[in-house]
Amino acid sequence: MKTITLDEDAYERLKAWKKGRNESFSSVVKRVIPEPGSLGAFLTFAEAHQTQSLAGNEVLEQAVEERSSAKEDPWI
Repeated sequence: MKTITLDEDAYERLKAWKKGRNESFSSVVKRVIPEPGSLGAFLTFAEAHQTQSLAGNEVLEQAVEERSSAKEDPWI
């Protein structure tokens, strides 16, 4: 067990993710926050939380596309 401190805004955000009175904050964190360090974990998180429908995705996608097209082809 560890004790952490959250400001009111962070506490309210975390509390909003709870699926009922009996769910612990530890369960919420484990359910919502992906395991660090792997693309597979990130993909699992994105699929589980349907992140493809979040606002702002088109801005991120455009930035990635612009950056990708600006890179030089290493095979030329």
